[in-house]
Amino acid sequence: MWYYEQNGNRVGPVDETTMRSLIANRAISIDTLVWTNGMANWTPLQQTQLAAGLPVPPPSLNQAPQSYNANAKDRVAYVLLAVFLGNLGIHNFYAGYTSRAVTQLLICLLTCGIGGIATWIWAIIEAVTVEQDANGVRFK
Repeated sequence: MWYYEQNGNRVGPVDETTMRSLIANRAISIDTLVWTNGMANWTPLQQTQLAAGLPVPPPSLNQAPQSYNANAKDRVAYVLLAVFLGNLGIHNFYAGYTSRAVTQLLICLLTCGIGGIATWIWAIIEAVTVEQDANGVRFK
């Protein structure tokens, strides 16, 4: 005989046939806590003998393979902009990181180019480490 938990209440005893019927009718799920004689603790149904023969659930949507995005920015263009115009933040304008780009541009302009060395080093580091644009789309 089996017992199961539903909405915080313990229901049972019910026989295994009834349990399988509840599963088939989706009255209980694989995450429902169940218990039968011989079990030390209440256990999710999926970890018991009742799970045998159940269909395997589909993978979660988070694990779906990434498809090609036509709006993806070009990584080579991003790196070239960072190397040649990185002190002005042009690569960040390209990738949509507007606040970073404006910061780099202002540092370079307000220091009459002296700060350009620091912003260029910053740009080189970004060229190596940044893998996606401001919208979270990976570079192609």
